[in-house]
Amino acid sequence: MLSRSIASLCVLLITSRVLRLVSSFVGGPVFKRARRSSAAPLLSSSPEEPPPEPQLSPESPRAGSILRGGTEPAFSSALDGEDRAGTFVCAGCLQPLFFSECKFDSGTGWPSFWAASEGAVTVEGGGLFANPLASVFGREVTCRTCKGHLGHRFDDGPRRTTGKRFCINGAALRFRDDGPAPKGTPLAVD
Repeated sequence: MLSRSIASLCVLLITSRVLRLVSSFVGGPVFKRARRSSAAPLLSSSPEEPPPEPQLSPESPRAGSILRGGTEPAFSSALDGEDRAGTFVCAGCLQPLFFSECKFDSGTGWPSFWAASEGAVTVEGGGLFANPLASVFGREVTCRTCKGHLGHRFDDGPRRTTGKRFCINGAALRFRDDGPAPKGTPLAVD
């Protein structure tokens, strides 16, 4: 147990040194708090004003915490094992996000999908300098309607489909048992 603690501390120290090094290379902080809106920036009378909170109406305090940027423990969601035909909707606004046909068992402990419903989610963009650790920690995925945090997208999904893995917090989702998606339903990968 002590060796795990020491290893975790070493990883933390190395990560902070790498971030400082990259930060000095690009001339400023590497990670800035991501704006949750793809719209034009809001005009503000003072620069200290915080950005507006997403308009959410989650059913539980845990869902509210997750939709505002938290993460649930692995293997804690019943939706990870959900295998009925239906639609996974946002817990904050009930926007349809993922179809059961796109769900797969990634073994990570979070519900995983290889594609999202077209126009339903926003994936954090940027290149190496926007998020240099995106290949390790993934790119943030948010609901396009309410801007709630859903999880992360990785590029290690099933190769026979899109190669993407949307790793989504189960508390950020609700399952709607409405049968399979209609044939020809458009899907989005990015």
